[in-house]
Parts: sequence; structure tokens; C-alpha cells
Amino acid sequence: MLHLGAKGADEIGEAITKQEARTSGEIVAVLAAQSGSYRLLPLFLSAFIALLVPLLLLYLPRLTEGQYVVWAYDRIYFIQLLVFVGLSFVLSMRPLRYWIVPRSLKRSWSHAHAMEQFAAQEMHTTSGRTGVMIFVSVIEHYAEVIADTAIYEKVGPEVWQQIVAELALNIEQKKPKEGFVTAIERAGDLLAEHFPPGQINENELSNHLIIIE
Repeated sequence: MLHLGAKGADEIGEAITKQEARTSGEIVAVLAAQSGSYRLLPLFLSAFIALLVPLLLLYLPRLTEGQYVVWAYDRIYFIQLLVFVGLSFVLSMRPLRYWIVPRSLKRSWSHAHAMEQFAAQEMHTTSGRTGVMIFVSVIEHYAEVIADTAIYEKVGPEVWQQIVAELALNIEQKKPKEGFVTAIERAGDLLAEHFPPGQINENELSNHLIIIE
């Protein structure tokens, strides 16, 4: 997990409160340690490699006392089992487990997790459909900004991508607090431009940083 500390988390919450005072929209920040455990992938990969062991050993006889001898089936089975157990143990270790996960799979799981959080934090329940969620998943090095329908009608996806790129850069440079605060300020500017405060500027969603271990 990124090391924000209580002070850093508080500053992010303060930034949200400050920006929401300028708009009728809502901003929510979510920091997730990971979006998936990926525990099945090491087992699948180990099983696939172990299945290749008999083919390899059957076509590569061993040299014994100057003669080539075909491997016995019980020995092939034992080696196959050993390969599966050994690889499963090694590939399941962190951070190797996350290293072998394809980038496309990480992005897919992270996006799905972000959408789950958008629903879980009730972003879609704001009165004007003007909620913005800033989401970061640490293990996957993934960042995303999800805006509700009313905001997407006003602000194009390329604008949010610029905010995401800047946020991701700050995360990569080990500056998570600065990344969140900057993204919150940019989102606040957009919300203030298109959705100024109403007569009743009710705080509908949580302002503190939501941390998912």
C-alpha cells in the first residue's frame, strides 16, 4: 500500500471539502491496495507447464550406463507432480505472482473494481448525477477517473485522461498525496465551471479518502 499516513489522508479529505464548496457536484477518492489476488493464475501456469513434462521426458530418454533408457512412468509422474508443486509455490509468492499477470488482465480487473466502487460508494445517487470518483489501485499501478452521466455530457473523455495521466505519474514517482490533491483540484475546476453551487449545496457523499486494504 502507498504510504500516505494519517496526515496525507486528511489533506486529501480537506482538498475534497474545499473543491466541493465551489460546486454542486461530488468528488470521492478511493485508494485500493489491489484489485485482484490473481491466485488462480500461478496454479494454471504451473499445471500447464507440468502437463508438458511427460512429453519432454518421453522424447528425451536419459543416459544410463552408456545407454539411452526411456523414463519409467512412475518416475515421470513423480517429476510432473514435483514440477507442479514447486512452480505453484514459487509463482504464488509476492511480488512474483503479480509480475506474471498480463498487463491487460490487471487493467481489466482494476477497471471492474473501479466500477464496483463507483456503485458501492453510491456515486450514481447524487441528485444531479454529478459525482466524480478518483480511483487508484496500487498493485496494478492503475488509475482511473469515473464521472457520472451529467458530467460526461459536458466534459469529454480526453480531459479525464489527462487528469489520469498526471495522477498515474505522481503515483509512479511515489507522490500519492500530491497526485490525489492535483486530480481533485482539476476535477473541482471542471465541476465548478459546469455545475456551480446551488442554493442548497448539500454534501451527499463522503469527503474522506476511502482506503481498501
